[in-house]
Amino acid sequence: MSRAWSHLIAACGLLLASGAAAQVAAPMDDAAAVEKALAKLGTLRATEMSGPATAVHFIDVGQGDAILIQSPAGKTVLIDTGPPAARDELLAYLGAYGIDTLDLLVNTHPHSDHIGNAQAVIERLTVKRVLDSGFVHPTVTYERMLDAIEQKGVALRVVRKGQRIVLEEGVTLTVLGPEDPFVDKSRSDANANSVVLRLDVGEVRFMLTGDAEEETEERLVKQGEALKSTVLKVAHHGSKYATHKAFFDAVSPRLAVISCAAQNSYGHPAPETMERLHGAGIPVLATPPLGNIVLKTDGKKLHVAYGRTLPTPQTDDSGKLDLNTATAAQLEALPEIGSTLAARIIADRTANGRFARVDDLARVSGIGAATVDTLRPLVTAR
Repeated sequence: MSRAWSHLIAACGLLLASGAAAQVAAPMDDAAAVEKALAKLGTLRATEMSGPATAVHFIDVGQGDAILIQSPAGKTVLIDTGPPAARDELLAYLGAYGIDTLDLLVNTHPHSDHIGNAQAVIERLTVKRVLDSGFVHPTVTYERMLDAIEQKGVALRVVRKGQRIVLEEGVTLTVLGPEDPFVDKSRSDANANSVVLRLDVGEVRFMLTGDAEEETEERLVKQGEALKSTVLKVAHHGSKYATHKAFFDAVSPRLAVISCAAQNSYGHPAPETMERLHGAGIPVLATPPLGNIVLKTDGKKLHVAYGRTLPTPQTDDSGKLDLNTATAAQLEALPEIGSTLAARIIADRTANGRFARVDDLARVSGIGAATVDTLRPLVTAR
């Protein structure tokens, strides 16, 4: 085991002593140890989340990033799309959560481990708007993404420091970077000019850093209190070229998340980065070895879930299908629905917002009271 992964597992609280020697336990085999590490969150940690909550999914796409945000009112944001090799996994994950529409697709920067599946997402889902750093990178992957944007007629916006996006009341994204002029002549200008976002949900903040580099962090720390966040998405998959002490201290996170592949040629996460995280004494969760990581917050507390296969939220505890997250295929399978009405249900919730109750189905053209009564035992609206 590499030194970096030893630090990671230690930070997650997964080093268990056996006599005089320490033995490493696989995370999924020792949930109690993970819970012990997460106990450091104290009163911030919620054992369950009742009521409206925002979910932030750090999807396990291997050596890359893909972060899905779902707001209580059903707004959806996908920040990066992972490497091309993870296309099927990403699309399957989005499908499992009933995501057929994205209010925002954010490309933090034009490297293929972050935009590798942007073309596929734009072609297969309804994407309302794409946000981009505007850092031009003449590669086939980048050009195909731009072609897909043009062909689908998707609005493309370049973002800069200071812009603010309100997803709904109490859920906002603030752009912290890049800023003009671009960082120039750095180790990687594409990385250094990543879109850096802060997601605010009530009192809980997420610092989402793309592949920010040292030069990026030097600019960011000048923003002072604007950096302070509850959760830090560790930049550049744990690279040694980011997460330096001044930046980390300014963010002062309670929890850190790393997205990378267990085996990669870059040495991610770097031992130096893991030492800084471990030294801070905060829980560090990583897609390897934990799988997909989902953080939910009501604006005050955090609920943490992880795993290779997470329960899909299309049904409630009684097994009813959720009208607000169900995929077209799941809706089609309902009695008296079929493909035409399934498409109308999805179009209605996209245009008019979530169904507050099952009776709201009657607002969909072609669905009458009798059909609603037939479906009532089978569906719910959450």
